[in-house]
Amino acid sequence: MINNQISSNKKSNHNTIFLALEKLIYNIETYDIYFILISFLISRANVMNGLTPFGLAFLASLLVKNKTSIIFFIISSLGVFSIHGLNSFKYLLPIVILFLFSNFIKDNKRLTTFKMASLSSLILIVVRLVFLMLSDYLLYDLVMIGFEGVIVFSLTFIFTYSISIILNLNENSFTNEELISGAIMLSLVVAGIGQASIFTLSIKEIIVVMIIISFAYIKGPSMGAAVGITIGLVISMNSTNMPIMVSALGLSGLLSGLFKELGKIGSSLGFVVGSSIMSLYIGGITEFSIGFKETILASIMFIILINILYKYEEKIPILNTSTNSVDKVYAKRIKDMTYKRLKEFSSVFEELGLTFKKVSQRENVIEQKDISDFVDSIVCDVCKDCSLYRFCWEEDFYSTYQSFFDLMSIIELNGNIGEKLLPKSIKKRCMKHHDIIEKANYIFDLYKLNYKWENKILESRQLVSEQLEGVSKIIKELAGEIYSDIEFKEDVEKAIYSELKNKNISVKDIIVTESEEEKFEILIDAKPDGDIEKYIDKISKIISKSVGFKLARDKFSYSEIINNKRIKFKLIKANRYGAVTKVAKAQDSFNYISGDSYTFGEKQNNYFAVVSDGMGIGQKANQESSIAISLLEKFLEAGFDKELALKTINSVLLLKSNDEMSTTIDMSIIDLYSGKGQFIKIGSASTFIKRKNKVDIIDANSLPVGILKDVDFNIYEKDLEDGDFIIMMSDGVLDANENSEDKEQWIKEVIKNIKSVNPQVIADKIITQALSVSSLETKDDMTVLVTKIWRRR
Repeated sequence: MINNQISSNKKSNHNTIFLALEKLIYNIETYDIYFILISFLISRANVMNGLTPFGLAFLASLLVKNKTSIIFFIISSLGVFSIHGLNSFKYLLPIVILFLFSNFIKDNKRLTTFKMASLSSLILIVVRLVFLMLSDYLLYDLVMIGFEGVIVFSLTFIFTYSISIILNLNENSFTNEELISGAIMLSLVVAGIGQASIFTLSIKEIIVVMIIISFAYIKGPSMGAAVGITIGLVISMNSTNMPIMVSALGLSGLLSGLFKELGKIGSSLGFVVGSSIMSLYIGGITEFSIGFKETILASIMFIILINILYKYEEKIPILNTSTNSVDKVYAKRIKDMTYKRLKEFSSVFEELGLTFKKVSQRENVIEQKDISDFVDSIVCDVCKDCSLYRFCWEEDFYSTYQSFFDLMSIIELNGNIGEKLLPKSIKKRCMKHHDIIEKANYIFDLYKLNYKWENKILESRQLVSEQLEGVSKIIKELAGEIYSDIEFKEDVEKAIYSELKNKNISVKDIIVTESEEEKFEILIDAKPDGDIEKYIDKISKIISKSVGFKLARDKFSYSEIINNKRIKFKLIKANRYGAVTKVAKAQDSFNYISGDSYTFGEKQNNYFAVVSDGMGIGQKANQESSIAISLLEKFLEAGFDKELALKTINSVLLLKSNDEMSTTIDMSIIDLYSGKGQFIKIGSASTFIKRKNKVDIIDANSLPVGILKDVDFNIYEKDLEDGDFIIMMSDGVLDANENSEDKEQWIKEVIKNIKSVNPQVIADKIITQALSVSSLETKDDMTVLVTKIWRRR
């Protein structure tokens, strides 16, 4: 009966253990499998000939994350035992104490990372000190115990970040801090593999290479280098060639990331190149710890693995580089900082502009300081050695000074002074009035010369002031654009993606945004089949139909990655109007250099055409007009206000040379969305607008730029229609018909009688007619620009 009772008790104990193990296994989650494997390998990692405190730090970080399962402690203990065997008690006891403490503190949410790091470090130090006191020890042993305590304390923080990656694998991406912490954890996991090998190939080295290439390919060269250095540091702490390993893996990771533009093979090749360079540099492959066979095998495995993973890219968010909530927070912070900095820059330029404006103001021809300097110069050179100096400048100072003041007024009015104009008070009393006349004229001539150059400097300051204010305005507008709220249209993205999928068109990414200014943009990342332009045109038509209005590719935003033809392009609202310009010319110069210059082009929603006629013919006229056109192009592209741009060009021509430089400017700006036209004319010939059977004339009377300090120009606005022609020309065309009293009316009739709708034909016929009435001899350079406007269907 007693035997039966014992047998029954044994069965009961076996059942209890079995049920406990069954419950333990049943409660294991997917993430726990990762933690079990990591716990075992990290506990095996050792540095400096036998120090293995990493398992304790990992367990502490698991407790911070509320992971208190006994299986983690059992697996960690097995890992330590596999390294130290029967001598593992000095690490097993801290693990047991930490486990008991975790059961004592049921609510682990109260445990902060700092508290747990401090506690685990303290447990290890106390236990190690107790065992150390029971035997002989050296000061070195105490230092090493302190070193292990620091390791546990630091790694608890690092592992807490690393565990967050595993617990949040569904997140789109992670911060750099989390990724680096993950790399450190992976390094210790790899170190725990030890010297295990397959067919003489080191498993540890194969995994090391795969990890570094993967980080470099997915996250770029900076992360590749950081992971390479981290892994090199950890796995070589037991080796004497640590600096070589760290630098070699860091360089290999960097080159692997830099070669990622060449694809997966490029990243693998980058690592091989980096390791080969370091091997040659250190004097032979034998000194390098990563074998060549392991590197090649790891590269092949990486290519196979990454191809498999990218097939399930949507299910593996870490491979996806699209914007997530973390990115949006950072983007918001960056936008706030950028806006603030740009506003500060704008204020600085505005203040500088005001400062230059103040120092450039000078109204009086002769200021009080100038008069004092004038009188002092005469007194020092003429009166100082005179025998009557004491009588004039000490006993009768005020009347003498008044006489010299009158002398200065006469010189200012007449430009110089002679015997007849000399004030009577000086003529009667002064023994050296001839010397005074000579000195006064000399000083005033010198003053006029200085005054002339001072005015040049003041004009330059005024120009700088206007430029600084213009730059301030541009920066302020840019800051406003950056800070404007942008709304992401996710519903539109889904609709477009579905529509393209129905048409058997695959795209990698679609981002639809709309700003406060109703700027609608669609960014597309795709891999086209066949001709890229036809592919983009096809997508544009499909998306236009989907969103309900016409879209066009933004010409100023386009990229192509040549190796696999993946392209990124932007679609924006198509302009309602289109424009094209054709040119016809005839020059009056023996060396075929025209004094006329022109330009035309499109900038965002605006189309511009400009013609400039330099005064005269040949090289000098060409220089004047080309300077004006070149500067105007740059200013318009940079976003300068048109009025400020024209004022600046005028000032540049005034200051550029002592010779007279002047040129006309005739500019047409067409808003391709609204159809409104602006016409700016400075000393230029009339502009003609041909509209069906009607021709309108835009005329202005103003001087060319480069003649007067302040430029005078007129701005005209017109509503343009489908099929209109804007005809701009230089003076040479109008002046060709010397027999006509009303030259504008003559050109108007010529244009009216042209029936063609081809802008090139119209330009050619105007030049032909002008040459015919001038007996085929040009009196001046002739240039005609014809811009056709049409409404897009």
